[in-house]
Amino acid sequence: MKASEANHPSNIQEACTETPLGRAIHFLGDTWVLLIVMNLLQGSMRFNALRSVLGHISSKTLSNRLKMLEELGFVQRLAYLEIPPRVEYHLTAKGRELGDVLAALEEFGNKHLSNSTTIAECDEYLSTNEKAPAVKQAE
Repeated sequence: MKASEANHPSNIQEACTETPLGRAIHFLGDTWVLLIVMNLLQGSMRFNALRSVLGHISSKTLSNRLKMLEELGFVQRLAYLEIPPRVEYHLTAKGRELGDVLAALEEFGNKHLSNSTTIAECDEYLSTNEKAPAVKQAE
């Protein structure tokens, strides 16, 4: 085994768990995470307001994503001692850094994926090729 091969995970699953880039791709590959962060970049939101803005997300899914984001330090949950109880979610400084990532994705999309033909081609390709391509090792 070459030294360069020892530094490369043998499959995609390992890449998602063993390298910072792989973990970032796995984390940011969750559409709901990106949409939650995108909306919280506008300011604090209550659970039902966030759910309403997101559309077709279940309460359970939203709750799970918010808990995960909170555990990872991207979101802070603030509970107010009021009647009725009020809870708001907002991004931490770490969470606000994801705004730069979203801005880069938006710039990329505007530059390379802005016309409807490109989007249709992507959708068609993805629907016919459901499996991710194998990662080819450098020889």
